[in-house]
Amino acid sequence: MSKTICIDAGHGGKDSGAVGNRLLEKDVVLNIAKILKAQLLEKGFNVCMTREDDTFIELKDRCIIANKAKADIFVSIHCNSAENKSAYGFEIYHTQGSMQGQKLSADIKLSINENKEIIRADRGIKTANFTVLTGTNMPAVLVETAFISNAEDSKILKTKQSEFAKAIYKGILDYFSIVYNSLNDNCKGKNSILVPENETNSTKILSEPTVNIEQMQEWAKLKNNNKEFISLSELYYKLSVERGINPAVSYAQFAHETGFLYKVKSAAGLDETYHNPCGLKVPQGGGDYDKNAHMKFATWQDGISAHLDHLALYAGAKGYPRENTLDPRHFPYLLGTAKTVEELSGKWAPGKDYGQKVLKYVKEMENIKVMDKSQEVSNWAKGSWEKATELKLIDGTRPKDNITRQEVASIAVRLFELVSEK
Repeated sequence: MSKTICIDAGHGGKDSGAVGNRLLEKDVVLNIAKILKAQLLEKGFNVCMTREDDTFIELKDRCIIANKAKADIFVSIHCNSAENKSAYGFEIYHTQGSMQGQKLSADIKLSINENKEIIRADRGIKTANFTVLTGTNMPAVLVETAFISNAEDSKILKTKQSEFAKAIYKGILDYFSIVYNSLNDNCKGKNSILVPENETNSTKILSEPTVNIEQMQEWAKLKNNNKEFISLSELYYKLSVERGINPAVSYAQFAHETGFLYKVKSAAGLDETYHNPCGLKVPQGGGDYDKNAHMKFATWQDGISAHLDHLALYAGAKGYPRENTLDPRHFPYLLGTAKTVEELSGKWAPGKDYGQKVLKYVKEMENIKVMDKSQEVSNWAKGSWEKATELKLIDGTRPKDNITRQEVASIAVRLFELVSEK
């Protein structure tokens, strides 16, 4: 059965909505709504509109239209405005406690963030008791596309209306688990069998450890001399293994999210005192650059536990979602949405290469060679061992292993070559 989408173009008729930079909100949002309607119809959705021309519709009547149509979701489109002309960016609203409204908001938010034509600032997902959100019987969101009062935002509202429509459209597809193909826009429902490219080469988040603590620490030393970052490797290893997470993945994500514990300054103004290893926000969300929108944990153990519960939820770990967790955004709809590191891209964070950046660190860790303590070179032989390694007579590993005849032959040939060179 086709899904029914109710599109609400805000304001209309005698109610112009916000006015700024020679634009009327009612006109801008109606244009976006019409483009969105055409896209949805083309893909087989049923669409109802609260208004299709410059008509004034009471808020309660908009709700009646959506409810009568038995819409599956309700999307209200608006432009923002502020006395402070420097305010810019988009934000999305849903009602408090609506998990499906939260999911729809998150999907549209992610889609807007991915659209470089229109994204200027993500002001986050918020809750409100707007009439069109509380009076509708289905998951409902209100999208404030941009600030009509801001000069740069208004230019985008005037020239990029089709991009706003496309971003909302893609968010709706994501909500219904439909794949969007940017080349020919072929869509397949969630009941279709979709095999991701290179699936067999994907790196699972839930797996046995692919590194040991020594590798994690040696990698951390190469990347950053911060003793606190290095010392947290043991806690990451322990808590990750308890949840079935590969500690290489979680520790790499910690490094990426914090810039190796703020070796790179946080854009949101966070520091070590937040004990927030992955940028987790408060339950109601907020802007990416607003430090008050981010959680401040009492200890690193609390922050890391919250991070790992959030990651385990994404990966679909057994026993999740948990009832008792420090994760402030432990939403059930996130369960199993990213089972591999590669799938974190565009889900955990907007960037399409997010997963690859984390994976790069994972591979670096896995390639770190650490010597077994039982294989440490004795003090009396260290100088000779290091010189032989430098001359490439040996590879610098297994100093206390027995030597084989083929290894003797290899060393003899290399010695002969060295003498011949002189």
